[in-house]
Amino acid sequence: MSETAHARARRFRRSELASFLRARREAVLPQDVGLPAGGRRRTPGLRREGVAVLAQVGASWYTWMEQGRELTVSPAVLDGIARALLLSPAERTYLFEVAGAAAPAGGTDARDLARIADLVSSVPGRPVYAVDRYWNVLVANSLAEHVFGIAPGHNCLVSFFTDEQVAQRYPFRGVAGPMMVAQFRAHAARFADDPGFETIVDDLKERSEEFRMLWARHVVGVTPHVDLVYDHPTLGRLSFVPTVLSPASGSDLRLFVYAPKAGTPTAQALGSVV
Repeated sequence: MSETAHARARRFRRSELASFLRARREAVLPQDVGLPAGGRRRTPGLRREGVAVLAQVGASWYTWMEQGRELTVSPAVLDGIARALLLSPAERTYLFEVAGAAAPAGGTDARDLARIADLVSSVPGRPVYAVDRYWNVLVANSLAEHVFGIAPGHNCLVSFFTDEQVAQRYPFRGVAGPMMVAQFRAHAARFADDPGFETIVDDLKERSEEFRMLWARHVVGVTPHVDLVYDHPTLGRLSFVPTVLSPASGSDLRLFVYAPKAGTPTAQALGSVV
């Protein structure tokens, strides 16, 4: 009986996964990951046992992966292996793809962040900033800092629900609040293995009754990034059409670009900012 297309694809994936893991393991020196060199060896790189220890998986399990056996591997295991083998964001994404798993976004390396910072600072006439998976601001242009009062290290979700001055700047909080909570809940579900989300949620439930009520309602499916109306203390009422981009492959970074809404005095107000 001839092999089905599905069976061929599964066999190809197992073979590619096995060869990819071997190649990357042999490219990592023990000293690169804090392990002793271990003397002279006929083959370079880490031992399988070393990868298993670093990835916190069983040695037999990892060996079976390199042998191309039929296995179902969880995202948490793949993420541990990616860290153990010092995979780049692109390599990490490929690992998940060839293993047949949906890849959660990874972190942002320094090169990606430097490129994004250059891009953000070069956009004229629009507030622009980039955030990580927790909505911590990583980079912001001067207009975003002036309009929204944000800077690297600022957390957009926390300030929205805990800073009274920020709260007063959103005249339509009944729209903005559920939208933000729905997006954050979706991210928390996507990165279910990441305890950082639970920490933020627990903190906000303690500090904000508004957040606690919205979170308890299990708000989901709210249309994201609707037009934003924002009251600035000196520029007046501003109206934006937000665009959200994912500019770095394999990264959890998101880029927010706020274009002045046509037919409003927003563009003129932004032009007055020196």
